[in-house]
Amino acid sequence: MNIKATLKTISKVLGIVFITTILILVIYIMANGLGLIEGLDFGAGAYYYADIPEFAKYVNADHFRTSFPMWLHIGLFLLWGVAMYRLWTWLEKRSSRKGD
Repeated sequence: MNIKATLKTISKVLGIVFITTILILVIYIMANGLGLIEGLDFGAGAYYYADIPEFAKYVNADHFRTSFPMWLHIGLFLLWGVAMYRLWTWLEKRSSRKGD
C-alpha cells in the first residue's frame, strides 16, 4: 500500500474526529451556558458589549494582576497577529498554486 495514501487517509480521519470533537464541545458549552457572567442575561458573548450595566466594573484593570509589564502583553499580541497573518498568506499562496 502507498504510504502517502495511507497518511492522507489517516489525516482525513483525524481531521473528522477533531472537528466532531470540537462541535460536541461547542454544543455542550452552549447547552450548559458555560462562560456567561452570573446575573447578566445578555446571551453568549455578552462581555464584549459596552451596553452591559456597570461595564467598567467587569473590565477594571485592578482585576488583572501580572508580573509582566503591559507592553510585553501588547507586543506578544501583535507578534501573534503578524505570525497568523503570515501563516494565512502562506496558506493562500499555497492553495492558489494547487489550483493552477
